Amino acid sequence: MFVDQAIRFVRRNLPKRKFQPRDGIESESCSAKMLKLSRFKNGVAIHRPEDKSEQEQLLNPFGDPWISREAHNPYIPTMTGSLIAFLNSKVGKMGTPLRGGPEVTHAYTRYSGYSASNYHYDESVCKLTMKMPAFEKMREVFKRKGLNKRFIGYAVLNYDDGYLFGPNAGLPEEYYVHNPDGSLEPKHRLKFVEGPALDAEGCVFDIRRPEVRAALCNRVLEIMVANEIDAVLIDYAVRRYGFGAPSLIFDMPKDWFPNFQENQILLFRELHALLKENGKTLFLNGTMLDSILVTEPQLVRQYLKISDGMFWEQPFRWEWRNYERDGIDYYDRLQQFFDNSHVMKKQLIVKSGTYRFHGTEDKISGWTKRFQMTDAGIERHLAEYLTCFFMLYANRHFDVLFHTHPAKFFDIYTSEAYFDIWSKRVGQGVTKRVRYSKHVHMREFENAFVFVNNTLDPLDLDPSVVEGEFSQPIPAITLEPLSGKIVMKDELAAIEGGAATN
Repeated sequence: MFVDQAIRFVRRNLPKRKFQPRDGIESESCSAKMLKLSRFKNGVAIHRPEDKSEQEQLLNPFGDPWISREAHNPYIPTMTGSLIAFLNSKVGKMGTPLRGGPEVTHAYTRYSGYSASNYHYDESVCKLTMKMPAFEKMREVFKRKGLNKRFIGYAVLNYDDGYLFGPNAGLPEEYYVHNPDGSLEPKHRLKFVEGPALDAEGCVFDIRRPEVRAALCNRVLEIMVANEIDAVLIDYAVRRYGFGAPSLIFDMPKDWFPNFQENQILLFRELHALLKENGKTLFLNGTMLDSILVTEPQLVRQYLKISDGMFWEQPFRWEWRNYERDGIDYYDRLQQFFDNSHVMKKQLIVKSGTYRFHGTEDKISGWTKRFQMTDAGIERHLAEYLTCFFMLYANRHFDVLFHTHPAKFFDIYTSEAYFDIWSKRVGQGVTKRVRYSKHVHMREFENAFVFVNNTLDPLDLDPSVVEGEFSQPIPAITLEPLSGKIVMKDELAAIEGGAATN
C-alpha cells in the first residue's frame, strides 16, 4: 500500500503534459442555441413527412427526400454510409412503399447511385473482424440492387480493441506495452481508454517491435480478403502522440513518446505496401479537429506519402475560427491541408456532421439527446453552412463530403442525410478561396458563387471590397449569421433587378 501511495504522490507532482496553447479558441463545444440558430418555424414546409417511408425517416429524418434527387452531380461529391441492410432486420421489410413513389430500397438505390463517390463506409458495420455478419448482409443488399460500391472497413492498430484478433486472441505477451518496461505480466499491460462518451479502449500494442507491426499488417489484409473489403480506415493514426489520455504519458516507457511517430510511420508504410500489392486501399484517420493544434502540415505530408488518402473528421468547427499562430490563421491552415492532399493526388474524405453543433461528445454522451435538440430548420441551415465551407477548399477530383446528422434510431451511424444543395450544378472551380473579411470567405465556380459567413451577425456584401478578384462582380446580397450560400450565376439578373435574397 505504501508503494502505491508513493507512486500516486510522484505522479501528482510530475510536471503536467504541456499541450499547445488554445489561443483565441471560442469554446471546445458549441450548440445551435449558443450560435443563435432559429429552430424551424411556421412557413413553407421543406418536405412533408408522408414523402418519406418509415425507413427513410429513420435514416434521413431532417433532409430532403431521396426521391427528390434528380441527377448525378460530380461537382459536390458526396459519400454514402448508412446501415440500410442492418435496418432491414430492425425496422421491417425494406419494401415499404413510398407514397407516390417506388419502394424505399429503389429510392435508396437511386440516391446511392447518384452519390458521386463510389465508396461506402459505416464504422458500426465495417469494423474489421473475421466474422462480419452485418457487413455481409449490407453487401448482399447492395449487390441485389445493382449498386457497385467500394466498401471501407475500420480498424485501430495502436491498441487491442478486441475486434481485429478477437477477444481471446492469445497473442504473445511481448506484443503489448508494459509498465515497468520489460515486464511480461498481463497485469502490467498499459491500457488506452478514451473519454467517457466514446467506447474505445484496449491494451496498447508495442509497435516498436517489427514482429508486432508485421502481425498487425497481415491480420488487416487477411480480414479484408476474407470479407471482400476494398479499403480500410485506420483510426487514431495521424497524431503527434498515440493517445488522448494525458495520464498515459507517465506510464509509457521512456523511449515511447520520443519515437512514437517514427514507429507509427513505419507501421503504416509497411501496411500500405502490403495492401497495395494486393489491390487494397489505405485511409488514415486523425487529421481532425485537434490537428489544428498538434498536427503540423509537414507531419501530414509524411502520412500522406504512406497512404492512399485521409479521413478528416469535423474540420469546419466554428469555435476554432480565431485560431492563429505564426501568421497562419484557421482558414489558411485548412487550405494547407487541402492543398497538400491535392498536390500529392490523394483522396480526402471529409466527415461533416451537424451533431457537433448540438454539444460535442464531451458535453452530451447520449446519442438521442442531439436528435431531440434539433429540427429540420437547424439541420438545413448547418448542412448548407458545412457544404459551402467544404466547397471553399474542395477539388472534385480528390475530395468527397461525408455528411451525417442525428437520427433517432442510433444517431449518426444510421444517418443517410440528403439535401438538394448537393445537386447544385456549380461547375468547376474558377478561383481559389477569396477572403472578404476575417471570417467571411467566398469562391467562384463556373456557374455559381459560394459564400461562407462565419460570424454571428448578418452581413450585407459590398461587391467593391473584392473587386477584380472574380470574372464578374459578386452579387450585393445579405448573408445570414453562421451560414453558407450558393448563388447560381443565372440567378444574378433577378438579384440585380431588385429581387431580395437571403
